[in-house]
Amino acid sequence: MKSLAVALLFATLVASAADIAGPWKLTYTTENGLVREATLDLKLEADHLSGTLASDRGKAQIETGKLSGDEVSFSLLRLGNGDEIKVNFWGKVEGGTMKLKMQYGQRQPIDVAARRIP
Repeated sequence: MKSLAVALLFATLVASAADIAGPWKLTYTTENGLVREATLDLKLEADHLSGTLASDRGKAQIETGKLSGDEVSFSLLRLGNGDEIKVNFWGKVEGGTMKLKMQYGQRQPIDVAARRIP
């Protein structure tokens, strides 16, 4: 019975990890009140997350990314006025949605809503 419970737990973790790969639409409101959208295309190998984020500001590669259960985190570099600025994301996967926080450089984190693109 114990081995069945462990097998079911493992299958659940594998299934939830596999569910994050693919395209996602991100929506957030900047500190200036502007509503922005971006497309996140994720790839997952074991717990290592990679992919790209594309918006009207261009495309950026995920530098570091990790998925642990339903907790997701990743970072990327954006060019801003000739400088590279690190952008950090972290949050939870909830089925076909993610509730994330995004921190652009040293600014205050803002809420980001993500939904899977079918």
